[in-house]
Amino acid sequence: IWSHGGADICRNLLDFFDMTVDKQGRVEVGYVDGCTDGTCVQAALTAKGNAYTARGVIARQSSGRRLIASFDPPNPLHAKSVPGMPSITQRRVGSSVRLAWSEADTGNSNIKSYQIWRGTASGAETLLTSVGGTQTTYNDLTATDITKTYYYKVLAVNSVGMSCANNEIAAPYIGDTCSGLILQRTPPGHPEQPLQGTAPASLAIDYIAAGEPPGTSNLMFKMKVTDLSSVPPNSRWRIVWNSYAAQSFDPAAEQFYAGMRTDQNGTVTFEYGTVATAVVGLVIGVPTETPIGALPGSSFNADGTITLVVPKSAVGNPQPGDLLGAVNGRTFTGDTSETQNLERSTLLVDHTFVKGQRDNGHPAATYAVVGNVACAGPTPTPTPKPKPTHPPHP
Repeated sequence: IWSHGGADICRNLLDFFDMTVDKQGRVEVGYVDGCTDGTCVQAALTAKGNAYTARGVIARQSSGRRLIASFDPPNPLHAKSVPGMPSITQRRVGSSVRLAWSEADTGNSNIKSYQIWRGTASGAETLLTSVGGTQTTYNDLTATDITKTYYYKVLAVNSVGMSCANNEIAAPYIGDTCSGLILQRTPPGHPEQPLQGTAPASLAIDYIAAGEPPGTSNLMFKMKVTDLSSVPPNSRWRIVWNSYAAQSFDPAAEQFYAGMRTDQNGTVTFEYGTVATAVVGLVIGVPTETPIGALPGSSFNADGTITLVVPKSAVGNPQPGDLLGAVNGRTFTGDTSETQNLERSTLLVDHTFVKGQRDNGHPAATYAVVGNVACAGPTPTPTPKPKPTHPPHP
């Protein structure tokens, strides 16, 4: 926590730990998970960056002795039970879905295997394959239908039986790293607007995406607004992400931004820079942009697509495996000379986040750097394919 996931951004998750017992003496621990999505959970320990989320989690004891002896299971040191249910994460990139899961509670009997179930409708999974009891990842390279959301379950198997099958996870298609992975998407029709206020089509964010054009050394960000056939003056379209490297430009900075801007005449320019939030005592100031330079090669289309091309060398040179966390989009209009660099303002029109320094948590908007390679999936895990059957009911 104090290493901040490789970025000097304070998240005091330690204030939210607690432990108790249930009525039968089983331990329950409540904590805040700052790394929740598949991109973050599956990252290597050497990766810089984090998801910068804060999801409440409860961990429950599932076997063994209780803290109240009268509720101990018979012969607790030797009693066996079905395994605990693994917790699954997924990361879908192009036609590949990488699954990872937590090691299951053995139930005092070694895990023999993990069964992987897959379907294209929720609750309709069939057995895809099995892997060894010490394996906790699997690459599915057969998720090739980009019109489908694939659903997965992972069941642990020991000598007693199989774990509960209530861990279904969905893997929708979100693109690839060449054309951009969609990190946040607003439901069609912007159903949030009746509550938040209607945004002009030129400033209403449909989605944001990140990628790496092959054969370059650039990052690429996309913001899709509903329509840009008419571009409003004195406006900004911003994509912001957390990065420790921003401090090399400004010791107070915690984020980079890239975006499009229009002046009072509607002239369009593209730029990148840092975002810093001054703190005086216990008072948090207004996040403020400091422009660093222009972004040649960036563009926008009348259909509302803004493409931002950012040299990696300009934003800390992130390496393959590193994470760009809390990626979010923001739009502003009506800027004046006093407000044109403020990231918290009454001129904010639309956004994809809940509060500063954090994305909206579900799904976490995290991008894993891959290295400007051609869009191919990882090497498949060599495993046999059992005959499909239907999963047991929990």
